[in-house]
Amino acid sequence: MEKIRAGDFIYHIEEPNEKTGKTAILFHGWGGTVQSWQAYAEALAKQGHRVVVPEIVYNDSRKPAKNPFEMETVQTYFWKAIMESIEEFGEFQKVLEVPESDIVLIGSSMGGFIAAGIFARHPQISGLASINGSGAFVLTEGIFRERQDRSPMPKEAERVLRRFDPIEQEAGQGSVLLINGEFDRTVPLEGHEAYHRHLTEARGFRNIEKKIYQGAGHQFTREMERDVGEWLARVK
Repeated sequence: MEKIRAGDFIYHIEEPNEKTGKTAILFHGWGGTVQSWQAYAEALAKQGHRVVVPEIVYNDSRKPAKNPFEMETVQTYFWKAIMESIEEFGEFQKVLEVPESDIVLIGSSMGGFIAAGIFARHPQISGLASINGSGAFVLTEGIFRERQDRSPMPKEAERVLRRFDPIEQEAGQGSVLLINGEFDRTVPLEGHEAYHRHLTEARGFRNIEKKIYQGAGHQFTREMERDVGEWLARVK
């Protein structure tokens, strides 16, 4: 992938020999790297898609957090990375010079949160694939805190998080694919379940798929990769 710097943004691009599909923007998980998407970016480019992989703030080389998997670090920067990535996307899109209608967002783990948050704020985006992520931020943070035996979220923190929560927004009518591993113990499945209910019942979405992969945990398996690629080929 070619690495490009443009102002505050650093991103990597895999160009197809001939662009016959969408511009797929891939977001990795917390503590991950752009390189984790290398093989998949190449595979999608072979299908005719232009693939963009942004470096995520507090990850990669953009002010990376020290000791990213220590609990204190995660609690400090996880939501900051998500909210700042959602907020800066409009400027990033201008840098890419790509219309929303040509964009499909694909995110894994934290990247799935980011992709869902962007999709909810940009109604012309063609598609969202969230893998082991969440589209219900306040609900998911509440479950995180219960699991970690932490106190409930302060009211001000909840108010801020609700501003970015996809379940609080009015998304467009693009295609949606929500994927979970059956035994994911990192991100609760309830986040996608609540988001799916919101889109289908409150928003009347019809072009939406939700899949749970038997025997899989918090991972992007080969079967998931194949299914996301096939879904992407169907996105209008």
